[in-house]
Order: sequence, then C-alpha cells, then structure tokens
Amino acid sequence: MNRRTALSTLAVGGFVGVGGCLDNVRGGDDERSDSDRPDPELNREVETNGAEDSARSQFQWGPAHGGHREEAGPKDDVDVFWRRTPYRYDHSQPVVVGDRVYVSFSGTLFRLGLATGEVQWSTEVGHDGSSTPAVRDGIAYVTVWNGGGETDRGLAAVDAESGEVRWRRLTDAEITTAPTVTTDGVFVGGGYETQTVAAFDRDGTERWRNDLAEYASAPAVADGTVVYGAGGPRVVAYDAASGAELWTTDVDGDATATPTVADGRVLIGTRAGTLYALDLGDGSVERTDDLPGPVRRSVAVTADRAVVPTELGLVAVGDGGERLWSDEEIAGATAPMVADGVAYLGDGRTVRAIAVEDGTERWSFRSRERSYTDVLLQGVRAAPTVVDGVVLAATHAGEVYALGES
Repeated sequence: MNRRTALSTLAVGGFVGVGGCLDNVRGGDDERSDSDRPDPELNREVETNGAEDSARSQFQWGPAHGGHREEAGPKDDVDVFWRRTPYRYDHSQPVVVGDRVYVSFSGTLFRLGLATGEVQWSTEVGHDGSSTPAVRDGIAYVTVWNGGGETDRGLAAVDAESGEVRWRRLTDAEITTAPTVTTDGVFVGGGYETQTVAAFDRDGTERWRNDLAEYASAPAVADGTVVYGAGGPRVVAYDAASGAELWTTDVDGDATATPTVADGRVLIGTRAGTLYALDLGDGSVERTDDLPGPVRRSVAVTADRAVVPTELGLVAVGDGGERLWSDEEIAGATAPMVADGVAYLGDGRTVRAIAVEDGTERWSFRSRERSYTDVLLQGVRAAPTVVDGVVLAATHAGEVYALGES
C-alpha cells in the first residue's frame, strides 16, 4: 500500500485555479481507452429546493456531525438522474447549498449545479485532499495535505461564488480531516505527521492551537465545546473560544473516527471495537458497547439508536446499549447518512439504503468501474448526501451520481 492509499484510508478528506476556468477540470482521460471515456449521463433533472446555507452544509450535516435529517431520500429502487466525471481518485462527501453541490477530488474543489451536475467551476487548492468542504455564508472551507516544497496545504477559505481562494492558514500542516464551521469559527483536526489541531475566526484570524497525536479526527462542536478523537487512545474536549482543555478521557483503542454529539452525549467508536458514550460536559463514560470490529468512521444518530459502521459489519445500537441488529455483509462502510428512517452509505462500489428499524436493505446501486484501480481502491469512500429526495454520491473513479426513485 503506498503512502497516498494509506492516508486516504484514514482521511473520511499547487497553483490556485481561477473560478470558472473549466480548463482546470481534469478527468484523467489519458489513462483510459476511448470506450471508457467519462461521458456524462443526464436522464432527469433534480428539483432544486436545495439545502439552506446554514450549519448543515458540511460533513455529516452539521458541526455536531449527527448524520441525520428529517427529509426523506429515495426508499425504493433508484435510477441515475445524472452522472458527472469532474476528476479522479480521492473524494469527499458532497455538500449542498441551495442549487449547488460542492465536492473535493484529490486537492481540487468543484462546484456543480444540483439540477444537472454540470461543473460550474473548479479550484486547485493543494496537492491532495479528500476532506469534506464546509460551506457557510458564501465561503467554502477545505483542507489539503502532502504539500511538500512550495505546494499549498493546510486550511483554505474559497469564495463560493467565484472559486477564488480568499485566505489560507496552517500552511505548515498536513490536514486529512474535514473542517467544522460554526456561526463564529472554523475548527480543524489533524493528519499525517501533524499533531496540531486549531481554531480560527471566520476571517482567518487564529484563535488557538493545541497538540494531539497524528491523525486526530475532525472535531465535533456543540454547546461551546470542541471534541476530538485524539488519534491515540483518548478523546479530548476543548473550550471553543479559548482552546483550554475541558477534559480528556482514555479509551481502549485509537480514536481516529470523528465524534458525533447528540443530546449532550459524545458517541465515538475505537479501533479496538468499542462504542463509547461520554458525557459532553465532563467526559465521564456513560456506557461502552462491544462492536463486531474496529471503527474508523463516524456514527449516525436517530431519536433512539445509533448506526455504527465497523470494519466487520454495520450495527444499530439502542439508547441503552443493546444491539438491535447487525449486518456482517456490510464491512468497512462509509459513515452513514440517515434520512427519514433510512441509512444511506457507501460499501465498496455500491451505494446502499438500509432501513434503520430492522437493518433490511431497501435498495442498492453499483457504481461503474472505469479502470482496474477502481477495483483495487474501492468506489464510494465518503458518505453520500441526501437532499431534495435524491442521494448524491462521489466515487474513487472521479464521478458524482445523483440517484432518485424511478
């Protein structure tokens, strides 16, 4: 496994291109035969009510990363509304604001039109990165890694209208995790050979920085508290304003998954295969639940259960810690996105819709294979997004799909 592949597994994510210059859009066509060109597919437009420009337009649908929304997604068999191929390799979860979709591919941020998927602009932010952008008040915040030499890296603030980079911070750090944005701040986690976690005001002024282990998670932010999986066997919380440590809790295995905060409780899985429920106020352990395998990715929560992706199966755990159902066939799934009782996730090259109530599969869709690397490195490696009745999913083959009911 080379360095890029290893880093991408841990991530759940140059020259700055001028917004609107579609010449920057690269699909890697020279790697494929004429019969495997990234031809676009447009069968039906998406109705564009979109998501408001608010706390939701970031990784797992908000700064607490709950991965849950009330709006329904497709529950029956799906068709491809549209498919576009803006790039190739490492990709983020798509993020929707209004009628626009923001998605990162290997260090380049793209804006697509939600209705048809047409690329509206692209901006090369750095050498590589697949972290999910966080969009709020007209700015898309995105992180990149493996800068090296004079290549840009760290945290960048990109104008959501033009695609131009407004400012850049942490240019000495390799960041592999998604930024988290709130009404007044931007918070970032760690990455390869990076122990720094930090917070910035929305204008780029540094607020604080602290040191954790390599691969500290993306932060979850709730009630003035910033919570990190510390990369090692700890979970750590800081005051959002000052950066002062509020508490630290030792856990039984490396904590690299992004925490989820719901109802005053922090949920995070460890590489040792345990789900921890911690009190947000003081970090005390409320309960621990045994899981069938290690956890690298975030938990999604509903009113009475958590859906947990492990490397040996997908599990639903009740509020009391009871295991409600499990599916050992879905191993190594992405973080799930739950909408109206259905969990949507990536599983290899397949997008699946799983009923949260009992774990039955509602539908599945297999993305297309474009080269042998799509098989070796898998397909959908970041969580899908649900909006306007469709599922948006990016793939390692460089494609974005909009899937809706037939």
